[in-house]
Amino acid sequence: MGYFIGFLIIFLLIISIFLLFPVRLYINYTKDGKSSLSTADIKYMFFKFRIYPSGKPKKEKEKTEKAPVSFEERKTALGKYIEIFEAIKQDAIKILDYATSKALVIEKIGVNVEFGFEDAMNTGIFTGLINGFVYNILGIIHHRARLEEMNVNIQPVFGNPCFKTQIRCILRLKNVHIIIVAVNVLKLLRVMKKIKGGR
Repeated sequence: MGYFIGFLIIFLLIISIFLLFPVRLYINYTKDGKSSLSTADIKYMFFKFRIYPSGKPKKEKEKTEKAPVSFEERKTALGKYIEIFEAIKQDAIKILDYATSKALVIEKIGVNVEFGFEDAMNTGIFTGLINGFVYNILGIIHHRARLEEMNVNIQPVFGNPCFKTQIRCILRLKNVHIIIVAVNVLKLLRVMKKIKGGR
């Protein structure tokens, strides 16, 4: 019996030591006028592996050249994202508050957006809209989370239709609370998908 208790204590100590090491989550999203790419990687101690997309990458079909997306289409799309943000805002804040008090440190957030329309006035209007949207989100994160580094570059290009976005994020999580945070994030993603798809 004494050997079993001793073994159990040693086993629990080993597990406790492993739980002390944080997990890092690397998230990357890139989109331009032709394609988009999202990746998520987890690093634990010396091991790093991709969790999204899983499996072998699918071959993308060749895309025919399309006309540049109009200002109204971009404005409508941004309005949809703002609608989603407003719908999940309070739930997202609750998750962020719990995560940052228990488990989460945001090591780095990087946002780069480059856009433009043929009409310089439309580019100016869109600059105001996208600045308000991006800084509204980052303002909440900055004031409620432990954020170590933030880089934002929103670059309007006048007279040249284009749209490129890149978002990079590194999160550091404590193992003990990962499951609780993950479950709540998944619930939030389901709500976002429902709103995006239409009610």
